[in-house]
Amino acid sequence: MRGVLSILACCCFGAGFAQTKRVYWAEDSVRIGDKAQLTILVKNQPKKFDYNPISGVFICDVNHKGETLWKPGGELEIESFRDSTYTQKGIKYWKGVYTLIAWDSAKYRLPELWLTWKDSTFSFRAPNLYVGFVKKKVKEGIDEIPIEPEEDSLRLLKKYWWVLLIVAAGVTIGILWNKRRKIQKSEELSLRERTLLAIKQLKKREDWLHGKTKSHYVGFSAILKMYLSSRYELNLMERTTRETITLLKLKGLDFTMIRRIEVLLREADMVKFAKTELDPLHIQSSLFRLEEIVTELSPLEIPE
Repeated sequence: MRGVLSILACCCFGAGFAQTKRVYWAEDSVRIGDKAQLTILVKNQPKKFDYNPISGVFICDVNHKGETLWKPGGELEIESFRDSTYTQKGIKYWKGVYTLIAWDSAKYRLPELWLTWKDSTFSFRAPNLYVGFVKKKVKEGIDEIPIEPEEDSLRLLKKYWWVLLIVAAGVTIGILWNKRRKIQKSEELSLRERTLLAIKQLKKREDWLHGKTKSHYVGFSAILKMYLSSRYELNLMERTTRETITLLKLKGLDFTMIRRIEVLLREADMVKFAKTELDPLHIQSSLFRLEEIVTELSPLEIPE
């Protein structure tokens, strides 16, 4: 009988705790690189109450589009955690807010969180978070185009169209010839030389000085992934940063080198998706670090 009463007491206390606790997202669906806020709200905060926040990252289960099963290994980067207490209408509240960022498109299921409440420990789980790209609907329609009188210049074009055709053919042949010469010349260069030449051209453009920092980092990450793809016989161009790092680990790269590569890829993701602004010195430092990685990973070249 006492055992039954104990179980009933625990159930009642657990139900009472659930009524005083709320866990919710500011928005349960965000874009890649955007900040998501998870709030833990406790009503009637007792004296014996404690919560130890998680730092670094949440290791979550993920469910990608088209999949039916949850998979381990998802990460939600914790940018910050702050907590506060306040009183409203005579009721004391405790509020904890996580600011999180996800770099992969998926549905995230967070691990269980724990609270110490009146000498008892309780677990609870936050709602799922959806991370993806923005989808826009475009309305179909036909614009009316007014008919303008035919000018004399158009008559001349119709009469001597064959002259324009010859000129266009000559220009096309010239472009293709020059392109072929450039391809032949580039094929004579090693992978290391071609990559360093691409970095040099990217650096020379200085897109970050003309308000094109995002464009710069699109080219930056493409150069790094193309080099790694050719060097280790992988296809990384359509891979996420997490997938790229996983494949490089399977190739046996040492931890320090993988970490250096991950830092550069994460930096590019922050600029491309989170619209982070970086100062010119930091961008130039990233280019220098990229050159170092390419040089260190390339095999020794002995001139003939």
